[in-house]
Amino acid sequence: MFPTQVSLISSANTMTQKNVIIAVLLFCCVLSTFFYTASTYGPLNHACCVKYTHKPLPFHIIKGFIEQSSAEVCRIDAIIFLTVKNRKICASTEDNWVKAILSCLSNKLTEMASNGTAEISHDRNCKPLTNITK
Repeated sequence: MFPTQVSLISSANTMTQKNVIIAVLLFCCVLSTFFYTASTYGPLNHACCVKYTHKPLPFHIIKGFIEQSSAEVCRIDAIIFLTVKNRKICASTEDNWVKAILSCLSNKLTEMASNGTAEISHDRNCKPLTNITK
């Protein structure tokens, strides 16, 4: 072999090794981004409501609610009521009893803000819940 051929082969091997090293480093960088997804965006197992209850809930068992939007992860719009026993109950945003409970909760928050209290008094009868039809 001639000296110029040896340097070309050696140069080709060096370029191949550099390409392999660059490819491995790039792969490691891409792979490392997947490990931080759960910690950055929270848990990936998001529970969605897939059906509603149409049975009205008593106001005194409701401790809070979450709004589920079909514009995000889940397929349907819903209100997820959290009960004092930590149960999650899905309800339609279109049902009158749901609108009444949301109104009651809003009134309670307004009352708490005006009184400066941090506790919700759970009266057993919320005024808007009387004479509710589905």
